[in-house]
Amino acid sequence: MQAKNTSALVKVELSRTCKGKPRAKPVWIMRYVLPSGKDSRKVLGGAWTKKGRPPRGYLTEGEAQLKAEVFAAEHSMDTSSTRRTFRVALDVFMRYCKVEKGLRGFTLHGYRAIADRLAARSWRSDATWADRILDTFADHELLAVRGELLDAGRGAETVNHYRRVVRGVFGTHPSSPALAWPWMGQKPESAGKLHFYTPEQVERLIAEAFYEIDAAIYTLASEEGPRLSEIRAFKVENVDFDAEVVRFEDGHAKHGRPAGNKGRRVRPVPMSANVRRVLWPLCQGKSPDSLVFEDPVKPGEPIDGTNLYRRFINAAKRAGLPRIRFHDLRHSFGTQAIREFPINEVQEMMGHRHISTTQKYLHYRPDPEGAAKLTALWGDRGGPQDDAPTSGPAASNMIPLRRAA
Repeated sequence: MQAKNTSALVKVELSRTCKGKPRAKPVWIMRYVLPSGKDSRKVLGGAWTKKGRPPRGYLTEGEAQLKAEVFAAEHSMDTSSTRRTFRVALDVFMRYCKVEKGLRGFTLHGYRAIADRLAARSWRSDATWADRILDTFADHELLAVRGELLDAGRGAETVNHYRRVVRGVFGTHPSSPALAWPWMGQKPESAGKLHFYTPEQVERLIAEAFYEIDAAIYTLASEEGPRLSEIRAFKVENVDFDAEVVRFEDGHAKHGRPAGNKGRRVRPVPMSANVRRVLWPLCQGKSPDSLVFEDPVKPGEPIDGTNLYRRFINAAKRAGLPRIRFHDLRHSFGTQAIREFPINEVQEMMGHRHISTTQKYLHYRPDPEGAAKLTALWGDRGGPQDDAPTSGPAASNMIPLRRAA
């Protein structure tokens, strides 16, 4: 059976055989020729030729025709980008991010996860956004997603990641609904304000570690500054005991897939005595390409980040420490390194692309030389530090505040 043409370059056929052998069930086959001239075939789904509503995975002849027509419209040379489905626009955006922009690793993984959540949103009974034409979306629908994120307490970084994906899928032409999604700025009080543990607090945290491997990870994270993904991908060959250097050059995504480190380059960091002490037993007897931190339950696999974070939170609680993120141990390294190293060296050790990212640690650098210079300018009048003058020349410059009635 051959169905009518859905376009000059696409037609739908009922197929009961595959390579000369009978199929277990008949399917609808779409034959098409793309602008490139290549003749291709694609299975649309199981063929439902009976009366009544088809079960999941099956298509009536009319539904197969419609699906082929949508495909033809999406891949036509003269079809507007606004007539694409969400799924097709998403694939175009992801290819652009990977090929044109050169993004990889966590960024692509994060974008894909966000897009999959959006594509799965329901629309008109059992339909989803995935198969919806772009120009049928309205501003308020995208703003509703943003509102849900804010109601769930998501931070500015997450909300803005969603915004990037939305703008990538819908475009930024004048009629795009994505233009209604405003950029979310960071809270003013967060600028330059970091959460971290002091060396004394890190020592208390390590003492409460559940596993020895956890104690080693806390030591490495706070004294060398790697990201969690880099810890999971850390190999024996990255530890140079002779040169007293550790090198971070790769990262693992949440499910163990290699993702590359964020800076996309190898960065060496001097090895502290504490780090040397905890890494030595973990590296002995292993091949250079072995992981230093294997999962305690699944040897050979990267340590599970979720379980590690849970143990980290429990260890901090047992130590009586304030709750912070695991990533904040990296801030512990930055706030200490800036005390002894020039800012450009701290930038290299932490793998920051821009010096402006490293500048937030300058708030924690002691400046005794600057304090001495200001003291020389104003003089040192001596006396207790908290002793404010109540009489004399200095007191005559004080203006009393009015009290509220």
